[in-house]
Amino acid sequence: MKRRQVISLLGFLSLGGAAILWRNLASFWRPDASERVARTLVAVADLIIPGDGLPSASQLGLHERVLAVPDIIPVAAETVAALEKQAVAQGASGFLALGEAGRFAALEAAFTSGEGNVQKFLLSLRSHLMAAYYAEPVVKQAFAYSGPPQPNGFADFQDPPT
Repeated sequence: MKRRQVISLLGFLSLGGAAILWRNLASFWRPDASERVARTLVAVADLIIPGDGLPSASQLGLHERVLAVPDIIPVAAETVAALEKQAVAQGASGFLALGEAGRFAALEAAFTSGEGNVQKFLLSLRSHLMAAYYAEPVVKQAFAYSGPPQPNGFADFQDPPT
């Protein structure tokens, strides 16, 4: 063996080499960032629409519609990072490790924190989830009345309000 090869081998076997090896191999055991965002969005969607006798948001696949929006992952990742930060502040390893009450607390704390676009994203997420949820046929069928909200119209629309 040449001197250079021996030094390279010793360097690799040192703690620095082991750290480099660990850093490169650890990514195989860690979930992909977009996968973590997707799993967190499933949990958030089910906090917003838990079902309660009807299918939940994730059971209807509404989170998949959100994730299909082009370029949503970077925006959602900012919100997930804020949720993770709040979960760690509660003593958990992450948002998904929290129970339902802890998730609600982390969601509220992230929402009110004013960080980046978290509040704007969560409001938009809720709006899109609710619109998609109540457009689902299985949810529509759960309600007895399926006609317009004002079946007789607004007969006095031309009069000033009283």
